[in-house]
Amino acid sequence: HICLFDPVHGTLLSGDHVLPTITPHISGMTPEPDSLAQFFSALHRVASIEGVTTVLPAHGLPFTDLPARVDEIIEHHHERLALLMDIADDLGDADVRGYSHRLFRERSWGPMAESETFAHLEHLRIQGRVTAERDADGMLRYRPAPVAVCSRLIACRLPAWMIPSSH
Repeated sequence: HICLFDPVHGTLLSGDHVLPTITPHISGMTPEPDSLAQFFSALHRVASIEGVTTVLPAHGLPFTDLPARVDEIIEHHHERLALLMDIADDLGDADVRGYSHRLFRERSWGPMAESETFAHLEHLRIQGRVTAERDADGMLRYRPAPVAVCSRLIACRLPAWMIPSSH
């Protein structure tokens, strides 16, 4: 995505990259292995532009505090990642559609929701928080990574299906 900055007037044309009330679609269907990490990096770059006083988004009203909005968007995605880990604990093993149907409301189900779910799952996989394997039909199936596999210990925990019952 391209954003245009007018340093004379302090105006940033953010397009769909930074929106005032919603978040843009993060596609998992890109040549990049971790499109969510790439999006976070791009958000940090745009937030660091000095002199932005007005942001003109493609959708919604103009806004003024670009760094705060970037922080909100990143926090939203961290919340979605945490929710996916909770879903993974509950599902144990599922394909992208199974995760997507738990992450999104039914009215949003479909290719875009699945693509965004895939982007988030791949981000978690690259971090070592989930694993993925292809089933007999070639479909990727994700599950929580065992603690020993996790690369970021603060985010790793035993999934519910790995904890022995007390009975």
